[in-house]
Amino acid sequence: MNISKYLLSILAVLFSAAGARSQSIETASGLYAQYQLEIVIAVAGLVCVVALLALFTALYALKSIAALEHPEEKVVRESWWQKFWSSINRAVPVEQEATVMTSHEYDGIKELDNRLPPWWLYGFYFTILFGIGYLLHYHVFGSGDLQQAEYDKEMAQAKAEVETYLASQGNRIDESSVTFSDDPGDLAAGKQIYDANCLVCHGAEGQGVVGPNFTDKYWIHGGDMPSIFSTIKYGVPEKGMIPWETQLTPKQIQQVASFIYTLEGTNPPNPKEPQGELFERGESTTSEESEAI
Repeated sequence: MNISKYLLSILAVLFSAAGARSQSIETASGLYAQYQLEIVIAVAGLVCVVALLALFTALYALKSIAALEHPEEKVVRESWWQKFWSSINRAVPVEQEATVMTSHEYDGIKELDNRLPPWWLYGFYFTILFGIGYLLHYHVFGSGDLQQAEYDKEMAQAKAEVETYLASQGNRIDESSVTFSDDPGDLAAGKQIYDANCLVCHGAEGQGVVGPNFTDKYWIHGGDMPSIFSTIKYGVPEKGMIPWETQLTPKQIQQVASFIYTLEGTNPPNPKEPQGELFERGESTTSEESEAI
């Protein structure tokens, strides 16, 4: 048993070293100290596991040596694993196979009539009970949703969640529902977006440069809010205007469209010649768009 004492001493030294190391790490601060503590604990645990395996291996070797020195004291005992394996498989020992031998023989190989393993039988019984419960739950009582119904419910829930999220973000706006916003905050935000993205092509005051003039009553793609919103959102690629729907949110497109909407009727210096068709907004159109906010 000297080996056992030696291994136990090693374990004691390892535990004391790990404890001292963990105490020193606990006094450290910062993210590195936290990870260092975890690493030390993990390594100490791994070392302990390896040491325990080595201890059990040594004890088993000593036991085997003792059994070889005293063969008369050797008693054959079935291990717990062998007992467990036999119980779950209900296998007949080789020396007792004659009790389950059948008269069938093929090429010198005799057929045995072993009973089915209990684990297989109980598993089969469970599948029968599960199938009956499944049938009653889904197809008889209708207390559970079938795949299509469950899919439809999940899709409806997901759609509702998306709409709720978009509503909270002000992103339910599209070309069919957009309205003019005269909110000072929206107009100020729209001007910032215009200055950052539209000024180069349309001028600082909307007078038009490469792009058309926003201050007159002539519009190429329509001068009402849905038309302006749609033009910004989808762009005019054939004329060099990119679609902005991937770079601006619907709320931001509404803001910049509202700002552009207010440019009509202003008189900037050096305006570009009119382009497109005359579009008369009229009092009724303006009032309807304002009341719809």
